Amino acid sequence: MQAKEEQYFRYIEAVLFWHGEIQTGVFQDKFKLSRPSARRYLNDFIERHDIAARYDESEKAYVLATPFTPNYISQDFSEYAHLIGEQYVHQLSASPISALALPHRKLNPTIIRPILNACRRQSVLDIRYQSIKENGETDRIIRPHTLVNSGLRYHLRAYCEDAKGFRDFSLSRILAACPEFKCKAQKYKQDDDAWQREVILTIMPDPRLSEYAQHVIAHDFDMQSHKKHLKTNAALINYLISILRLDVQHPNPEAQQIVMEPTCYSELRALGLLWN
Repeated sequence: MQAKEEQYFRYIEAVLFWHGEIQTGVFQDKFKLSRPSARRYLNDFIERHDIAARYDESEKAYVLATPFTPNYISQDFSEYAHLIGEQYVHQLSASPISALALPHRKLNPTIIRPILNACRRQSVLDIRYQSIKENGETDRIIRPHTLVNSGLRYHLRAYCEDAKGFRDFSLSRILAACPEFKCKAQKYKQDDDAWQREVILTIMPDPRLSEYAQHVIAHDFDMQSHKKHLKTNAALINYLISILRLDVQHPNPEAQQIVMEPTCYSELRALGLLWN
């Protein structure tokens, strides 16, 4: 098998496995193929690996009929997320790049599929959710719009009819997700004020460091005048702060390295955007 064909098959398999369907046009656009070529690769993959999928003319998509065991990808959702964003995922054994063995949250493809499709179609879901705050399982009707990788986990940004507002739901705590056709919620991504509200996080070297150390840190983070401005939105600002370890101060400035610029902290605090 040629490397290009394997690349195509890996992508097709990832989308089919996690979405439960793949649109010809999406695959075609991803790799800049002609429509006949895209159809040929899709049909070849399905026939060669005996995948139970049918073509739905109304959706212009190949829809999975029964589950299958993947040949080209693992069942790790992080690999899927990376693959969808990149045209090729290097084999770890052949790559000069390594990564920390972070704990992975267990994600079930039968639950992820309707969630991904609801995000794409802007439709509504009835979910069963494990709520730590409520100390038990709850039923929620939500309209999701975005999956977010917040560093150690994936969460789902969605309008919750029960809460009457947009909330974050940890993906691994969703026990079931089914299409909901009677929902009254008519809130979409563009209605999520916190998501649409752009904010700037400004970081700087920890002032407790020596001038030389501050210069090194500024170079590391490509700062200008010892400051770096990171653009995000109000819904994600605290996740970014947490990833950068700006929510706590380490007693050792060499371990801390960067801090939030004081004026930025004051502005975010005044706007009520900070968790801590």
